[in-house]
Amino acid sequence: MAKKASVKAVGDFLLKLFVGLLFICIGIQGIAGERSNDLYREIGNNTVNIILGIVLLLCGLFIIIPLFTAGAVKASLTKWSMIVTAVVWILIIVISDFVYGFRGISGIEIFYWLETFIYHLLILTCILNASKSAFKKIVA
Repeated sequence: MAKKASVKAVGDFLLKLFVGLLFICIGIQGIAGERSNDLYREIGNNTVNIILGIVLLLCGLFIIIPLFTAGAVKASLTKWSMIVTAVVWILIIVISDFVYGFRGISGIEIFYWLETFIYHLLILTCILNASKSAFKKIVA
């Protein structure tokens, strides 16, 4: 008899899938030299954008692959890839929102900056939620 998937299990699966797909999309934009993403537009350096794109693409793959290959990928690799993904996204928040983000902000532009910052924090929350088991293993 097949087990019924719980709503929480399905939600966790979809959260990891969507976060992984987001990272893959952002990574491909960086590798392709696409500057429509605010992150790559702010950095401006093609070499750094390509390296960052590769890192984000790999992070996305490391999130998605274990979802479909249960047992084929070592649990330690999955754990560390989730931690690296969280650290990379925190660095992206610092670089894009604070290092480059405060240049020339005045008046109404603070709300555009705040919107982007909140978007980045929402993604960080999803990453942390998807990787909470990895962080529990480190803290414990």
